[in-house]
Amino acid sequence: MKVYTVHQSYHAEENSVIDVIDISKFLDVSKYPLKDAWINVGGWQSWNPGFEVEPGKKQESLECKIIKGWNQYLVFPESKFKASKNLVLGQFVCYARWENFYLCFVSAGNISSLLPPVQFIFDRTKNTVSIEIADKNNNWKRDDITAKIEIFTADSYFDCKDKLKDIFGSNHFEQIKELGMNPGGWESWYNHYANINEKLILDDLEALKSTKNIITEGNYSSLIFQVDDGWEKALGLWEPRTDRFPGGMVNIVNKIEEKHCIPGLWIAPFIVDLRCDTAAAHPQWLLRDEKGNLVPAGFNPLWGSDGTFYCWDLSQDDVLDWIFSCISKAINEWGFRYLKLDFLYAGMLYGKFANGEAAYKWYSRAIKLLTSIRRSPDGKPVFYLGCGVPFELSFKYFPLSRIGCDTLEHWENKLLKFINWNGRNSAYLNIKDTLGHAMWNQVIFANDPDVLFIRNKNCSLTEKQKLLIAYVDIMFGSQLMYSDDPTNDNSEEENLLTRAIVDINSSLKEEDWGVCPIGKDTYKIFTRDGNRQGEINLSKDNSYIRIMR
Repeated sequence: MKVYTVHQSYHAEENSVIDVIDISKFLDVSKYPLKDAWINVGGWQSWNPGFEVEPGKKQESLECKIIKGWNQYLVFPESKFKASKNLVLGQFVCYARWENFYLCFVSAGNISSLLPPVQFIFDRTKNTVSIEIADKNNNWKRDDITAKIEIFTADSYFDCKDKLKDIFGSNHFEQIKELGMNPGGWESWYNHYANINEKLILDDLEALKSTKNIITEGNYSSLIFQVDDGWEKALGLWEPRTDRFPGGMVNIVNKIEEKHCIPGLWIAPFIVDLRCDTAAAHPQWLLRDEKGNLVPAGFNPLWGSDGTFYCWDLSQDDVLDWIFSCISKAINEWGFRYLKLDFLYAGMLYGKFANGEAAYKWYSRAIKLLTSIRRSPDGKPVFYLGCGVPFELSFKYFPLSRIGCDTLEHWENKLLKFINWNGRNSAYLNIKDTLGHAMWNQVIFANDPDVLFIRNKNCSLTEKQKLLIAYVDIMFGSQLMYSDDPTNDNSEEENLLTRAIVDINSSLKEEDWGVCPIGKDTYKIFTRDGNRQGEINLSKDNSYIRIMR
């Protein structure tokens, strides 16, 4: 392992570049030049394009020129680099691949300590990899460790995966052990979106356990029933809307527990709509920049008077105490035991923190506290799902995490594709991210690939596309979720698809699958023992998965 240290004290005015690595020290660049490599970029957070960049192709843009409020989502914090024809930017765990030969770069400092997140800058023309760390505003002291980087070669997909597993170990998976190896469940978002209420949720719960669906027909180690966005009074005011949930949240939880499901709830703890009462009562809690302006955390037309939402100053103890009280209430008073904590990247945005220092320190302090409740008052296990989550700083606290952009009930989001927004919700991009992070599953994260779809109503996905999503989620994910409305009577076609997916889950779940892209939208897949192989095609008009023995 290469360990980088500071040799004199300094205040980081901007992100530091701590080394430029010549890859000729590790391999023969005449045989393995970076210009000929497929480069897996890892990704900064859940919604980043996390798949391999083809040789000679420019990396997908991480910025949106039309809606600039989205640029906070995907760009490595305060980075001084931009992708170009020659530069490819990756984070946390990346590799360059020449057919079946891998050169892997791992930022391993946060396995056992707390260090700034790392960005790797691959220069295809110089055959170098530069190391940038997100340490802006950090106060370094002489001999402080700034980064720990593991660099290794591997002779195959599974050789690379096994070496990653040796680096990361398995201790962080202990906190989700009681979910079992095959959890499944239902969540409200991808059918109802934010238009939910108490009656709808309870009707769905009742129908879920009394109809044939992938939950009741499958054999899962545990079942989750999660209430998503739309329950809260406001972003930043985490109390139930009495017009939508007049019976309160305890009633919802009790009903879920009666159906032998784990009650789940969506919360976005680090972001705030300025119109909420909390922001009005505590304007000093909001993060501001050096000029005193509020730091925007992103754009969503549902939030904020103009679609802009903001973030809290996590360096303030009062802020952290208040956020933790919201989490504690959801668990200890209402009874939820599966919290989906979303938009967590906002905790890594830079501003003039009331207590100084770098963002990564305050973010890490916050998520450590927020995930500290491991048991409900009656002794049942509590679980956390990370979403929009900075990968490197979070895997120890959110071993169960989303590892791709939001999916969609359509193959492609035509409007957001037209404006070239590469963090868009899209079934196509979601699958690419799941395949790009396949090697991480049960190694770094228990990968949550997002939901699959069965329904025909309000869904334009073809049967082939639905089956493809299910195959990929089962082969390269760790939990199987769906979001269809179980109160609707299923057609015979939907019942057959349900049965097919349940059978797929039973037949494939125990095998260790690998994947390797061979074109922009084509992949070869294979099992560790070599007994099964196949191919995947993500072309819209010809999408399929084919498995041969």
